Amino acid sequence: MERRNFLANLIGLATVAGASTLPAHAGTQGHHLKHVVYELDEKDLNREIAVLRNVRNNINASGAKNMHLEVVIHGGGIHLLERALTNQDLQATIDTLKMDGVRFRVCHNTIVSNKLDYHKDLYDVHKKDIVPSGVAYLVDRQLQGWAYMHP
Repeated sequence: MERRNFLANLIGLATVAGASTLPAHAGTQGHHLKHVVYELDEKDLNREIAVLRNVRNNINASGAKNMHLEVVIHGGGIHLLERALTNQDLQATIDTLKMDGVRFRVCHNTIVSNKLDYHKDLYDVHKKDIVPSGVAYLVDRQLQGWAYMHP
């Protein structure tokens, strides 16, 4: 009996693994939109840039018109938007992603706990970009069926 369960589980895993080997463009046929939310929560410029690069790679693989992408910034990730105020390369990267439809969501709790004024202290953040809690927003998106990425 245990051997049968083991084999059934193994076949199930193989099926799931096989499904994940589809080409990146396989889901872009027809009108199926991909919904992907990225989490950015670490104060490390190299990590922040890597997340933005992952978002760009996702767009390049599937096409901006085939996706709804959001980057949720909370905790140490707020550093990206602080640094972007004086870094033209970061500004250009963020602006280009926004032009491709990427939405940046910023945690209100993080803004308050860091005593930031989003008008002055963060790059290109508007009231509509702020969510009450970054973590709660991520959970909501996952419950709505969005793919979650934390590269």
